[in-house]
Amino acid sequence: MDASQPEGRQLKLRDLVEAMRKLGIASRLHEPQAGSVTDARGAALAILSPDGLFLSANRSAAALLGYASGELVGRRLLDMAPESDRASLAAHLSAEPAREFHSFSTMLAGRTGRPARLMLHQQLIAADQDEDRACLTLFEEPLAPDAPLTDDAESSEAGARNRLKYLMIGQHRERQRLAADLHDGLGQALTLIKLMVEDARMRLRRGQAEDAAQKLDATVLQIRETIGEMRQICGELRPLTLERLGLPAALSTLCRGVERGAGHLVVSFHCDVDDRDVPEHLKADIFRVAQEALNNAVKHAAASAIRLALQRIETGLLLTIQDNGTGYDTRPLSSEEVSSTGLGLTGMQHRVESQGGFLSVHSSDNNGTLVSASWTL
Repeated sequence: MDASQPEGRQLKLRDLVEAMRKLGIASRLHEPQAGSVTDARGAALAILSPDGLFLSANRSAAALLGYASGELVGRRLLDMAPESDRASLAAHLSAEPAREFHSFSTMLAGRTGRPARLMLHQQLIAADQDEDRACLTLFEEPLAPDAPLTDDAESSEAGARNRLKYLMIGQHRERQRLAADLHDGLGQALTLIKLMVEDARMRLRRGQAEDAAQKLDATVLQIRETIGEMRQICGELRPLTLERLGLPAALSTLCRGVERGAGHLVVSFHCDVDDRDVPEHLKADIFRVAQEALNNAVKHAAASAIRLALQRIETGLLLTIQDNGTGYDTRPLSSEEVSSTGLGLTGMQHRVESQGGFLSVHSSDNNGTLVSASWTL
């Protein structure tokens, strides 16, 4: 993703992890009873300048607003608001610039042009710096912005019906976004492949065998890209190895794959937890945290060895990924790394901590980087 950073600012992974923790705590305290659509892809996160320019955005944020990955960068939030809401949005963006956390509701129209109400939670990144401020922004789609649940309602039969209704609304909206993703991504890719094959067939009928062969070679490349996109979408919904192997075996397979792919790396795996001892709703999160941390270690740590462990502790489960590299959480991230590494790990952090878990990243030049995620059972 061709993201940019504020001029002069060097964001670090530690900055983003700390900002995500503060944002998660503050947003829950701000509206403790608010419900929002949970997306299979995870939290919709972006880094915005104080005036609402997208400096970086993850895939979930792009999908929420109807864009392909990377297309949000360089766009302005104000340009997405209906004319009648721009003054209010501008006031929110400019209000209390020294305030670390700011949460507000606004109408935004993505690529479809259809306005939808979203809740934005903004946390200043490295707020002790006075210049070149940037905001880690969490976009949420409220389920019932005009009728929040109260304690009385929650204990009543009407409250139970409302919760079921909100769950169904959330599932419906998530399915709409996934359907749009499939239509705009795989649907268009398959249409292009069909046209390319028909073109090659017509060239063959005209005796243009060499041209047809070139067209078919290009078609094969397009098919490979489409298969990769399909695997990405399926992996975001549910890692296939989890269904086939269970969590411990899936983590072991992940380690072997990383080791083979890196070539120079030794990846060890230790697990004293049985698959049936891990709650189903945590398995995908554990796998994705491990996957993200391993990928970051391979790309940035310059490590020769990584140790991944999943173990039972007194309070629940602990996942650790330790490398012997140079330590990357305090190193300035490039623009591309902010979008991939930074928002990737903070998205996992939000997923972990929204389930009551805790994620931490610690680095040093001598001891490498340790990523820890724990869940209370």
